[in-house]
Amino acid sequence: MCVRYTFHRPDEALAKIAAALARKLAPLPEWARPRFNVTLTHVMPAVAAGTDGPELRGMVWGLVPFYERSKPQRRMLPNAKAETATTLSAFKQSVATRRCLVPANGFYEWQAVGKLKLPHLFTLRDEEPFAFAGIWEPGEEEAEVEQEGTERKEGRAGSMPGSFAILTTTPNDLVAPIHNRMPVILTADAMRRWLGSDPLPEEEYRSLTAPLPADRMQARPVSRYVSNSRNDGPQCHAAPDAPSPELALG
Repeated sequence: MCVRYTFHRPDEALAKIAAALARKLAPLPEWARPRFNVTLTHVMPAVAAGTDGPELRGMVWGLVPFYERSKPQRRMLPNAKAETATTLSAFKQSVATRRCLVPANGFYEWQAVGKLKLPHLFTLRDEEPFAFAGIWEPGEEEAEVEQEGTERKEGRAGSMPGSFAILTTTPNDLVAPIHNRMPVILTADAMRRWLGSDPLPEEEYRSLTAPLPADRMQARPVSRYVSNSRNDGPQCHAAPDAPSPELALG
């Protein structure tokens, strides 16, 4: 699973996507501040297909399947296996018609060493920004518009925004010693092909969701400070032996 990522250079990450799509995107809203430790339930930027082309949206990380929307405690799914997402009811409609780009600067995975779980930061070479292959579900108000064909209703207390999941695939040679899965990473040449609301041919889908070659990536161990989902800031990228005065593992 991929349950943490870093979005610490948001302007660079969005600029990369805009250039790949040859499309000007809306400026990042104020809430889209740099985050070094993105986790489930955070509202994060994603680029989805809109009526007038690609558009920037704020969505919750943790896809809420359509059949969970009416439940008081909704199940939130951070990831979807690329190999099975096209057939599972929770994901197949989103894979077919709601594919998005999730901008990022890197992701974390944990290596089990005895009783410890040691975090590693994975990035592209030279820390080039990229996008995860995402899928999304509309929020409650958007779903009502789709179903009823009416104008968007005013927001109400407790209404649910759109939500997204990140696709995962088999690990490449760099990730495999640390974890048995890795997120699907899209570089500039693949972003335009992934984004959209029309079904992808199976061959293209399999090509886009294959693991990124290891030689295009780099990795290093980082401080266990990042292991607490409440922690954020540059300390998340510190070397493992760096002092962590606020370290709180959870």
